[in-house]
Amino acid sequence: MDVDLRQYDNLTINDNDVRNIVLSYLMHNCFKETAETFISCTGMKQPADYPVDIDKRKPIYNFALEGNALKAIELTNQLAPELLQENKDLHFDLLSLHFVELVRKRKCTEALVFAQNELTSFGKQDRYVEKLEFCRIAWHF
Repeated sequence: MDVDLRQYDNLTINDNDVRNIVLSYLMHNCFKETAETFISCTGMKQPADYPVDIDKRKPIYNFALEGNALKAIELTNQLAPELLQENKDLHFDLLSLHFVELVRKRKCTEALVFAQNELTSFGKQDRYVEKLEFCRIAWHF
């Protein structure tokens, strides 16, 4: 599907919206010092829970980046018990990450048991079927 970029020629972009998007990105990716500098340079108001959110998010983010999804899940459940229940996509992605890590480490039996116990229930929902197919492909490598 080709997009005709001319449709955006007369679009007005609000500077505050751009700043909010940039700050959201920095906070989401736990770039605390950069976010603080950005807030200072732009004169934006610092969100009330900003430092606490980043400080809580950073260890979870690091565990996920390191491939330690179970620790990320555990810490998420401690800090925000309802989050993974409400955000099934995130929960599925973290579980899938753990499965891929088990396969990568050649822990095939453990990976198979984990998939049967933790991922099978997601197969009942169409939006997860394609992602589960990816897990199946990872299993064959």
